[in-house]
Amino acid sequence: MKWRTWLVFCVVQLVGCILSSYGTVYFSSSFVRGSWVGGFLLLFPGYLPAMALEQRFVVFNALIFFFPVAIASNAILWVACSAAWRILRQHKSGMTSRRYGITIIGTSLAFVAANVFHFLRPVTCFDCFFPYGVPFTLYRDGGDAGGGGIEWRGLAADAAIAAVTAVLLGGVWQWFAARRSS
Repeated sequence: MKWRTWLVFCVVQLVGCILSSYGTVYFSSSFVRGSWVGGFLLLFPGYLPAMALEQRFVVFNALIFFFPVAIASNAILWVACSAAWRILRQHKSGMTSRRYGITIIGTSLAFVAANVFHFLRPVTCFDCFFPYGVPFTLYRDGGDAGGGGIEWRGLAADAAIAAVTAVLLGGVWQWFAARRSS
């Protein structure tokens, strides 16, 4: 990507960090609420995983944990969307690997979005182990007694399902494209 694009990305992220550092939506001042909402919208895709991780690990210093996670998530999404856009704009020769790349990016984004929304759902049980993750549990909240944490088998199963789904969708897309061209 060009340096101007990264400059725009950095300016948007910096303004988002400044605006969202004023407070939260619970403040009585309309300026503080408005700046927080503006910062939330500027940092939006990365704000969700950063907020979920901050709530899980109870980190108090947002400058050290929250903003870097939000900006890193946004940078990853920025690079993935840029690569997908570049793939879609290129000539159609050698489209087989591009089809698989597009399905991998699309499937990964779909799984990440589903899990972020699943993490942000309200807790319905305050004294038991509350599971998070779609389709398999990848994190379990410990309740009053503690003991929650990352479920590594569920995380591995989710990654395997995302990879298999991407390969299957790429194969189906390739099959339909081959049928249509002949």
